[in-house]
Amino acid sequence: MLVRAFARMTALTALLALGSTGTLTGAAMADSGAVARTGAPSLPDAAITQTISDGAAVLRIDGILTKGVEQRLTDAVQTLPRTLPLVIELASPGGFTSAGYRIIDLILAEREKGRPIATRVRGGEACESMCVGVFLAGYPRYAAPNAEFMVHAPRMAEDGRMTLRTTTTMVSRLVSLGASQGWIEQVRAAGGFSGSVDYRETADSLSNGGANVVTHLMR
Repeated sequence: MLVRAFARMTALTALLALGSTGTLTGAAMADSGAVARTGAPSLPDAAITQTISDGAAVLRIDGILTKGVEQRLTDAVQTLPRTLPLVIELASPGGFTSAGYRIIDLILAEREKGRPIATRVRGGEACESMCVGVFLAGYPRYAAPNAEFMVHAPRMAEDGRMTLRTTTTMVSRLVSLGASQGWIEQVRAAGGFSGSVDYRETADSLSNGGANVVTHLMR
């Protein structure tokens, strides 16, 4: 079923970055020039494991998205045969937006070259903040009904401040990826783009609400 679904994939034309409160739980920190000068906070890299299952390679990212994770994922993807479908399985509280952007770029570039790449979140696990951007870069996007997704406004890594520019960019990217305007307004009304609220929903709720984040529920 998974391999057949790959044949129906369509190209993505935009990127998504989700921000954070700068904490380890649901964290994604937007990098800036100040970070380059002062040094970004040191966070532990996510673990990456590789398996082959049902005719596809599965790369699982479990933990925080960092520059090291981005480089290791790039190396892993580039060593796989291009004809082998890939599933990126995610269980992450987020991480640095710069690393997340590059991971998204990697996924989109590989898909444009013809490599099938889906994303997946298993039951009882969460994809938060910057992780949601990575999840949206794949297609199809699978999740168990009780898998949890969290979005919120970006904050700068060096001082934790939120900016209107980064939030506006994030929202426009959500829309460009096909997130429904109704869902965007739902998140906005709940304060999810205000910088004070972590907006959480299960995959089942997202699917039933037509958010177009999860495309396939795993039953």
